[in-house]
Amino acid sequence: MPTNEEFFQTAAPLFQRYDRGDYAGALQMAEELAVRYPEQAIHTCLWRICLTSRLKRVDEALRLFAEGLEAGYWWSERGLRKDPDLVPLQGLPEFERLVAISYARQMAAQAGVQPDLRVYTPDPTVPPPHPLLIALHGRGHAPENDQDPYWKHACQLGWLVAIPRSSQLSWPGAYGWDDSELARKEITAHFDKLCAQYPVDRQRLVIAGISQGGALAIQLALGRKLPACGFLAVVPGNSVTDGLESLVQSAQGSGLRGYLVTGGKDPRYEMFKQIHALFLQHGIPCDMEDHPELGHEFPPDFDKSLEKALNFILT
Repeated sequence: MPTNEEFFQTAAPLFQRYDRGDYAGALQMAEELAVRYPEQAIHTCLWRICLTSRLKRVDEALRLFAEGLEAGYWWSERGLRKDPDLVPLQGLPEFERLVAISYARQMAAQAGVQPDLRVYTPDPTVPPPHPLLIALHGRGHAPENDQDPYWKHACQLGWLVAIPRSSQLSWPGAYGWDDSELARKEITAHFDKLCAQYPVDRQRLVIAGISQGGALAIQLALGRKLPACGFLAVVPGNSVTDGLESLVQSAQGSGLRGYLVTGGKDPRYEMFKQIHALFLQHGIPCDMEDHPELGHEFPPDFDKSLEKALNFILT
């Protein structure tokens, strides 16, 4: 069975068509993927709902939403409310009924879910205190899609590596950081716990992440709620732009340094360049590592990217 990463690589042309405004072409691809990857129906169903909504095929979008719920799926209320694709459906009685069903399932699944933290220590011969890398997963992260190996290489460089898992479910079995204030509280609590249990060098804290986790890493570092000396963001998600300019302005002169890993085939590529320019404009050192053939994913040689980023931030 293909992995999630392989599935999303196959789906990349769908998002390219979407970004060009070719919603009909993207919908055709979503329908083909639904047949080819039935185990990924929770994704292809939502994509088809969004695309038929974009095409103003409201009745069809509502039918697909109802079929998804009948199949046992649900999606977070926040995601359903904030998705610009679903604007034509907002407020319709049938849509509101379906959202209520989805939300009830979300709350039932969410009950009792606690944040999690995995910690990897450097070689015992490395003298303490240790620099700390806190690495945040993307939205829709599932435990079986283990991102830990991408970050664990920092242990070989003498870093303590902490990988939190959010308590917030995005859909069944998948986690995200949609509530940024709750995310901040959880990550701050993790940091305090790490400092109490391990010999952490508080002057060398880097917050990192991919996609939504990358966006959150930037905001946490800029917000100065944690004593981060820098951030590493791999193809950060759209939420990075929320209040970004004021955060960047407030961080001027703080000594903060940043590192972006970007993909030329990522739909957000132009946004990445604008973010990079904004940091430089306000005097915050930020390097941008560009991978022209990369989509919304880790680069294949991420060990090298991680090492370069940590060296740049600690320069």
